[in-house]
Amino acid sequence: MRTALTAAFLALATFACSGGSAAIGDAPQSTPEAGTEPRGTETDGGGPVTDGSTPKTDGATTADGSVPDNRIDPITVGRTWTYDVTILGNYPLCKAGSSTGRVLGQKSVGGKNAFQVQSFCPGAGTSSYAVNGDKVEIYYGSSWILSLDAPVQEGHTWTDGLYTYGWENVGQVTVPAGTYADCWKAKPTVGTSFTTFCRGVGPVRWHFVDQNGNGYDATLTGTTL
Repeated sequence: MRTALTAAFLALATFACSGGSAAIGDAPQSTPEAGTEPRGTETDGGGPVTDGSTPKTDGATTADGSVPDNRIDPITVGRTWTYDVTILGNYPLCKAGSSTGRVLGQKSVGGKNAFQVQSFCPGAGTSSYAVNGDKVEIYYGSSWILSLDAPVQEGHTWTDGLYTYGWENVGQVTVPAGTYADCWKAKPTVGTSFTTFCRGVGPVRWHFVDQNGNGYDATLTGTTL
């Protein structure tokens, strides 16, 4: 989500559909920025696998009797997130206007079952994500990096090995795609970048700004399961 994507999500984030590279604060970063990437880049070989993650649910069912996926970032094969993207300064990896990130499939990457997520930023490519409930990791370089951590609660922090991030409860959020409850910002302890996630939907807004004022702002206009 997408998301991001999600670090690099998730600066290119990573590279977080759901791209990139980037930095937070005043220092450039060599790893994706957790929870702020438009999702994309860095994939690995391997064959198709089945989803080993466990959806987080509240016990409710949908109209067709299925159990809803209420994870904070419900990455599943075939899901898409479409955003209205605004470029801040100079950020060639992304383009202004409507753009869609999507989950293309799954394969084995670095010893884990990984979803292949194509970024909504065209220049960010595709990234590998491993999902376990509300915990999300991104494969960057030759290792797995923590992108989002559980539990999703006010004040909980985590690190990607370079920067520290935290959850902030923002309650109900309205974007062009709709109004969603149980929404949370994943944000670094330095800088102004953040990604807002809503349960069962994933990233509804990405906001990334590097130390030179370049980046993007992307707001969810639609999503498909």
